[in-house]
Amino acid sequence: MYVPKHFREDDPALLLEVMQRYCFATLVSNVDGKPFATHVPVLARQVDGALQIDGHVARANPHWQALQADPAALVIFQGPHTYISPTLYVGKNRVPTWNYIAVHASGFARIEHDVDAKLALLADLVAQNEPGYHAQFDQLDAGLRDGLLKAIVGFTIRVDQIEGKFKLGQHRLAEDQPGMQAWHEAGGENERAIAQWMQRLGHWA
Repeated sequence: MYVPKHFREDDPALLLEVMQRYCFATLVSNVDGKPFATHVPVLARQVDGALQIDGHVARANPHWQALQADPAALVIFQGPHTYISPTLYVGKNRVPTWNYIAVHASGFARIEHDVDAKLALLADLVAQNEPGYHAQFDQLDAGLRDGLLKAIVGFTIRVDQIEGKFKLGQHRLAEDQPGMQAWHEAGGENERAIAQWMQRLGHWA
């Protein structure tokens, strides 16, 4: 990922927070010699002092077989993003841009077929995304549960490189900040989220 130094974020805690908050990620690797992507919910967490990403794909998806043969993988986490109109700047000699947060994590995947391991992964995903569903999940018909487990393949990626890009207007003039802040705070979900990150990281007053 191209990351100019003024947009680079290296704080491990912040990067993990983004990965956990925006956990519907894009898994990328090579399948049959071509880039291939699978969009999938994942768990990002520290395990034994190392950053680990866990998830699963459909058994019918060729991605897991490709990862088994060539385990190098990239996982992309897309945070909030928003179009920036040049009309927001005090000066008129400006062009449109886009503000966003993205984290790229790469490493080597291990494929998981063990039924108990896959069941534990599903339980962890439920706990992350809808804890209140856990009791109902535990009471699923055994035949249905077993069929679902056979239809998926788990993966674990031990992250060995991580990059964070927080493009939040850090390079803009101070005179532009009040108008941009007000516009973001009055906008939709993405705009408000960008405003919160800007304020939190001190990019706006």
